Amino acid sequence: RKMAAILRATVVAACLSSVLSFALNSAPILGQRCSTAGAACVSRPGLRAAVVQRNRAGAGGVQMQFGFGNLFNKKVTLQDSGIVPDIIPEMFTEKTVIRIKYPAWVKASVDLTSITSFGGTPTRGVGEISQGQVVSPTQVQDQPVLGWEAEEGMYYTLVMVDPDAPTAIDPKLREWVHWVRVNIPGDNLPCDGKDGGDNLKEYVGAGPPKDTGEHRYVFLLFEQADGKQDFSEKERIPFVASGREKWSAATFAAENNLGAPIAWAFFKASYDTYVPELYAKLRGQIA
Repeated sequence: RKMAAILRATVVAACLSSVLSFALNSAPILGQRCSTAGAACVSRPGLRAAVVQRNRAGAGGVQMQFGFGNLFNKKVTLQDSGIVPDIIPEMFTEKTVIRIKYPAWVKASVDLTSITSFGGTPTRGVGEISQGQVVSPTQVQDQPVLGWEAEEGMYYTLVMVDPDAPTAIDPKLREWVHWVRVNIPGDNLPCDGKDGGDNLKEYVGAGPPKDTGEHRYVFLLFEQADGKQDFSEKERIPFVASGREKWSAATFAAENNLGAPIAWAFFKASYDTYVPELYAKLRGQIA
């Protein structure tokens, strides 16, 4: 009996070791690329070294290595999330997975209703998000770092929208566009603001108004079939709120020959004390 128990324990330990090894080896590293669609990723030590050197030089940011991520999380479908048909009218084929990582620590929000609130103190961030995760606007105030398996020589467009503006029940301002980054070179991931891409619409974090419930914040990734391309300057929006409501990711994709998305992700957030601070920043009232 003792021998049988020892044997069973050995088998269990071996299985756990295999699972952990698979998870660690299969977790994408920001900075990986694929030479062809569906090919296994190869790491880019040169890029990683360059990013490490860039960070040592004083650039802020998030570490490139992702952890277990969504490996053990329940699969959320396009229908479950409502992305189809709320944003994209028809089902599309996912070719890769977007991994999204926010800072592990962020600045606490300022309570603009209290003269004793100064904000700026470190508070727990969210790190890598999982599909459909509920976060706070405070945790996603800064532009994230993203990674995916990219094709060599391909350029990408990333959009982030809120289809629940001003409320999920009455989304008359759908979609409120939070971020559009274009001409992201697949050869220079991660998408970290220093990848060579262009913020056609500057990043604005989640800002659901008070008493409007949870909002979905959806990321869509597109391949640029025409390679690096020129986008209309009329689409450019700096860090302001004006011009972001009633935007359409599907229309933008059609006008720029982007086709259907190749990947998607989303999180949920509801009002917290950072939202008034965010809109004060968008109005230029505070830095």
